[in-house]
Amino acid sequence: MNQQSDQPKVRKLEFESFDAQQPVERPLELKHLNDVFLELRAELGRTQASLREILGWKKDTIIALDKLAGENVDIFIHGVRFASGEVLVVEDNFAVRLTELLSYLERVKLGLAKGID
Repeated sequence: MNQQSDQPKVRKLEFESFDAQQPVERPLELKHLNDVFLELRAELGRTQASLREILGWKKDTIIALDKLAGENVDIFIHGVRFASGEVLVVEDNFAVRLTELLSYLERVKLGLAKGID
């Protein structure tokens, strides 16, 4: 039996050389993301209620929220607060006029860089 045939073929690993003329990273082309849809939510306000209260709700029950009438609503994109704005009615539909956009740094300072449910 030939010992050479029982041994695996071994060769040196060769890496492709990096040319200084070649860019290391390709610039991010946002045009490729133009057709991506994101979930957007306008939040009128929040409250807490006990299960006993919720089970007692009926049609025409009024639920008080933590925001005042006329106060800006918060706008969330994929669960992250992104902006706030005023509620409008445009051709019989609700709409929001953005009055404040939060920068990424502002969201981090507020602890809102992660998703919120």
